[in-house]
Amino acid sequence: MTRLEACLFLRHIAGIGMMRSHKLLAYFETPEAIFACDFSNPPEIEGLGTNDWEALKQWKTYRETVDNDLKSIEKHGITPLLFGTSDYPKTLTFCPDAPLVLFLKGKIHFPKRKIISIVGTRSNTQRGKDFCCNFIEAIAPFDPIICSGFALGIDIIAHQTAINVGLQTVACIGNSLDQPLYPAQHRVFERQLMENGGFLSDFTSSEPFDKSNFPRRNRIIAGLGHATLVIESGIKGGSMNTAHLAHQYGRELFAVPGRPTDEMSQGCLHLIEQQKAQLLFRPEDFIAAMGWGSDSAPLVRQKEIPLALSEDEQRLFDYFIQNEKGHLDALSLALDWPIQKTASLMMQLEMKGHVRALPGKYFEWI
Repeated sequence: MTRLEACLFLRHIAGIGMMRSHKLLAYFETPEAIFACDFSNPPEIEGLGTNDWEALKQWKTYRETVDNDLKSIEKHGITPLLFGTSDYPKTLTFCPDAPLVLFLKGKIHFPKRKIISIVGTRSNTQRGKDFCCNFIEAIAPFDPIICSGFALGIDIIAHQTAINVGLQTVACIGNSLDQPLYPAQHRVFERQLMENGGFLSDFTSSEPFDKSNFPRRNRIIAGLGHATLVIESGIKGGSMNTAHLAHQYGRELFAVPGRPTDEMSQGCLHLIEQQKAQLLFRPEDFIAAMGWGSDSAPLVRQKEIPLALSEDEQRLFDYFIQNEKGHLDALSLALDWPIQKTASLMMQLEMKGHVRALPGKYFEWI
């Protein structure tokens, strides 16, 4: 069994889902090793019960479904991105519900790239459109990938503006890549996106399109970006769902303020009021918050080696020997740790007096 086949089987087996798949992967180390298991005498894994093992035991009944997925992948020129491989977006690996396989069509490579997710209302104002365009133009020199959901309003404005200023853009969609794009009126942009980025989905060919797919799609947008920007949103809806997910994942979250009386400003104002999102007036503030403003190489300071550091704390100290400061996401990526573990360690080191927290989730060693 190939790794792709194993990921597809896990994708389809009823009741397993993403969270249990990751528990299995943590124990067996590779997806294909899971199916070499003696299901009559399975290991004890926290979170998996008798019903789960019985479901896994029936994996061969999904062979036809998986074979159809494989045929569709080949027929439609789809590239599978497998969790744990170098092509898989590193940002997503820190999400507890990251899909074991993503499906890609287009010309885009995620490793070592800045990724910014932009979401907003389908009923944008001219003010919202202008802010979105000006924002993307301002950050274009830093060459980020612009991620959004291909929906009406702010989403498609973000995709189009990215292409116009020479940036790559990726559309996360709520259906499989062998199905017609939704919404239908945006199919005219398909070629542009294919040539300047691509489409990303975690839906297989056997899963029908349904509007209930969008919340699952939103977690990819939230997890993919190093930061998420909300430009105009009501108090409910897909943009707010994406924003809350980004906050849960520990990502930088920004919201554009507006008048309290405007319906499409209330979501952004709510995020700011709840201190989940940073208020964003100008693109320059975003650039500064992300630490993109200085082109000069960081100075290497001679730091005093503290006593009695744990192994993990020593790894953090070694990072700061080479870096003047570090962003929480950058630390997680560099050390290959979940964002929650990194945040917890930084808090412990701050309490010990070894590090200092800076604005925008940056830290420096004292």
